[in-house]
Parts: sequence; structure tokens; C-alpha cells
Amino acid sequence: MSKAGRIDMLTIMAMRCNQKFDNLASTLARRYRKATIALQCQLHNLEAMKTEMDVSDNQLERWIIDINEWAEATTSPNDADVASRIEELVASVKRKSQRLYKDSDGSDAKDVPESAERSGRKKKILDFVVEKYNTLVPNAEKLTLDTILCDEIVWPWQLTHGDSVDLRTKRKAFDIVMAVRRLEEEKRILIAEMNKHWKSLCSRADTLKQMSSQLANVTSGETWGLLQDGIRGLKSLTLKNKQATAWQSMQRNFMFKF
Repeated sequence: MSKAGRIDMLTIMAMRCNQKFDNLASTLARRYRKATIALQCQLHNLEAMKTEMDVSDNQLERWIIDINEWAEATTSPNDADVASRIEELVASVKRKSQRLYKDSDGSDAKDVPESAERSGRKKKILDFVVEKYNTLVPNAEKLTLDTILCDEIVWPWQLTHGDSVDLRTKRKAFDIVMAVRRLEEEKRILIAEMNKHWKSLCSRADTLKQMSSQLANVTSGETWGLLQDGIRGLKSLTLKNKQATAWQSMQRNFMFKF
């Protein structure tokens, strides 16, 4: 790459860097407002759920512990593999049943026999896998095809045994609490970034102020290796940057007030 090409590339990179710096404050402020609104929404959902279910903060923390313990629980690899296979097959059978119903009720009635045959094959496979699962678990956790193909089912391997609250309810509460904590963490990170950006801007303003003060007392360009025109140009550029930084500081101060 030629010298001129390198200079052009560095100039473009510097311009992009300056553009990112100029847009950083508005980006941080916009993300902070968005996180604040989302957090308020999740807090409202959390309070509504606590009121609806009459749950205390201590009970909620207990549910979170239950979910974590369930996620970390060590189960038999065979049980886990078979359970996962059952869930996949049930989802597949339900999809094929819906498609079969749609085909028989629409213009694709000629495809009904083939769809019915595929659905039947899936059900036979599912029946075999369910029988295998039932040989691995206690009687209380055994499954039947009619049960698992209904619309609302909580899988036995997803039930907790410490209280009467099913895992689905605890998982819903867990998801809301985790969303609240993630948004609170995001707000803390954004505040730290805004403080960092503000300090960087203040540091730039101090540097320019000091440089402007030094240039005000310069009568000769020998110290700086510049001619008189160069000194005047440097003074003008420093004053321009100083004013721009002061304007940016005022803008940031307005943006970061929430």
C-alpha cells in the first residue's frame, strides 16, 4: 500500500472512531431508557404473579433454588435420553395430527392416507419408547399414550417433590426473576459505561484547557516547531475543539440525567 493510501485509510478509521465517540452518549442513553422500561414491565409482572399466587419473597427464593437444583440434578443417562426422545416424538405426533386434520378439511384430501400412515408409524415408535421408559421408572411416574398426547401435560421428570407447586409454575416465576436480575445488571453496566464516558470527556476538556492556556502565552513558534501561521492555526483548532468538547459535555449532562 502506498503512503497516500495508508494516510487515507488512517483518516477514514479516525473519522469512524470519532463518529462512534460522538454517538456513544445517545446510544448509552437510549439503551438505558430501554432497559429501564423493560425492568419496570418485568417488576410489574413479578408483583402481579406474587399477588395472584400469594407468594412471599422467601418462597420465591425457594422456588429459584428448586429450579437450580432440578437443572443440576444428576439423572440416569438412559432416563434422560428416553425422556428427551418421548418429548420429541410427542411434539412430532401432535404436529402430524394437526396437519392431518387440516388436510382432511381442505383441498389436500388426496394426501390424507399418506399423512395418516406417517402419523401411525410415529405413534407406534412413541408407544415403544414409552414402554421402555416405564421399565426404568417407579409406578408413580409411568406414562400412557392418552396422557402424554393431551394438550396440557407436565412431564413426571419435570415435577418437584418438595411441595405441591409444579415445576411449570416455578419455572415461570424463575424466568421473571432472572429477567429482572439481568435487566438490573444491564442497568449497572450501562451506568458504569456512562460514568466512564463522562470521565473521558472531562479528561479531554482538561487537556484542551491546559493546551489552550499554554498556547495563549506562546509568542514564537520555535518551541513547537511551527511558524507563526502554524501557531495561529493550532490556537484556532484548539479553541474549536475546546468549544466542541464543552458543547458535548453539556449534551451528555442532559442525556445522562434520568
